[in-house]
Amino acid sequence: MKINFNRPLNTTLQTDPLWSALALSIFLATFANIALWETLCKLPDVSGAKGVFLVLALWFAIVAAVFSLLSIFAGRWSTKIVGALLLLASAPAVYFMFSYGVVIDVTMLKNAMQTDVKETLDLMNFQFVIAFLLLGVLPCIWLFKRQHTHLYFGKRVLRNLVFAVMALILAFASIFAVKGDLATLMRNHSKVRYLITPFNVLYAGGKFAAGEAKTMPFESLGAAAVVGDTPKALPVLALIVGETARADHFSLNGYAKLTNPELAKQSVLSFTNAWSCGTNTADSVPCMFSHLGRESFFKRQANYDNVLDLLQRAGYSVVWLDNNSGCKGVCDRVPSEDLSKSKHPTHCTAEGCFDEILSSDLAKRIQAVQSAKPASKGVVVVMHQLGSHGPAYFKRSPPTAKSFLPECTTNVLQSCDTESITNAYDNSIAYTDKMLANVVKELKSLPASYAPAMVYMSDHGESLGEAGTYLHGLPYAIAPDAQKHVPLIMWLSPNVQQQRGIQADCMKAQLDTKLSHDYLFHSLLSLMRVQTASYKPELDWFKPCL
Repeated sequence: MKINFNRPLNTTLQTDPLWSALALSIFLATFANIALWETLCKLPDVSGAKGVFLVLALWFAIVAAVFSLLSIFAGRWSTKIVGALLLLASAPAVYFMFSYGVVIDVTMLKNAMQTDVKETLDLMNFQFVIAFLLLGVLPCIWLFKRQHTHLYFGKRVLRNLVFAVMALILAFASIFAVKGDLATLMRNHSKVRYLITPFNVLYAGGKFAAGEAKTMPFESLGAAAVVGDTPKALPVLALIVGETARADHFSLNGYAKLTNPELAKQSVLSFTNAWSCGTNTADSVPCMFSHLGRESFFKRQANYDNVLDLLQRAGYSVVWLDNNSGCKGVCDRVPSEDLSKSKHPTHCTAEGCFDEILSSDLAKRIQAVQSAKPASKGVVVVMHQLGSHGPAYFKRSPPTAKSFLPECTTNVLQSCDTESITNAYDNSIAYTDKMLANVVKELKSLPASYAPAMVYMSDHGESLGEAGTYLHGLPYAIAPDAQKHVPLIMWLSPNVQQQRGIQADCMKAQLDTKLSHDYLFHSLLSLMRVQTASYKPELDWFKPCL
């Protein structure tokens, strides 16, 4: 036998892509679900031999389900591409679920997609990089180094389909073996279903893509929006959209720490029982300005005018000032200005601006807006705060406004104790207090020919580590009250009270009445005396006191 010594020997070991798919399935089921396994281990429902069997059956079902999915795409290169996509999509999800106690659903994904660069950087840290490397990059490197055998297309498709169906049958068999206990678990602990990775990522991604692909028609609420009468003093509304503020951390509402020393001096009304439309900015901000109310807003088949559109149509000069990540479509049809990139020597740094940039020279701004359009019925200035957005709470208040120490000075909340996290968050609330008090002072400085009012309401609340949950964005049905119970504060000048006939004592008697974002649209129309068919008196928080 003649041997050709010049021919290179193929020493690379080739493997069937299905083996890589199986290894990847085991890896994802085990390590991409550490938040799931940690959560299950803490539940009293999952204990003893029965609990161990339940966890093992669920693990096997996830392995089989992932393998079924990967089997469909098993091939020399397709296994690598699909596997890498699953790994790289799952890795950040695992980190945030495990570290902050959040879950992955379409709401969380929407919120992440609409987060600006500054907010994204606040979420990045060394732990995130390590997690992304270990759970995403390194497995991808291993996967792409594999040499897979090649099968002809027809034979490969048939074989892949057989393995996919077999794996799916095994997954259902595993679930069937514990169906009673699993059904009880899912019913009592709804959060668990959102932790099953990578299917939570795939479902949320698919639902998000379908929503983005769906183009909703725009329907006008009608042109009939008019001011009911002509007051002696020019109406002015300063509407502050808060960010990530929870009502139970406002001393005006009974919080033990003095987080509202400035507003306490301003004769404001603080409503203690107000609730948000959603648990994240992307949902709450458009919802709170809508006429639909929470239940109808998320079932809508069209987009509509919001309250700012109607106020502008009625003849008011409306302007949106932003120090956050945009208005989420609310200000698309009114003048807007992004102040987050201002160069103010006191209120801004290289990283951005503190919220006092919104209240700075507010009285002059209001008068300039009115002077530019003297025929307008009045001025509405909307200010969108950066507020208490986490996890870098310490960045939300300047060094001169740190009332509560020690303060957590990192975005890795898990490395801080509860007291320092709460202190950093409370400093941001106290700074919001200062900013709101400045707004009131600016409004008070307007000439007597103006009738100013201030309304402040946060978009959603925040979890600060209770039950291992941080930040916000949990599905509304399972979100704790900390993410839904929001502050609502008003200041009404004597001119406003007189012109609108608002009885101050009556308003004070309403402070514990349950209110929500559903009321904002109708209450603002009422305050600004706008008559329109969209107004509902039963959702007007001023109505009982007029």
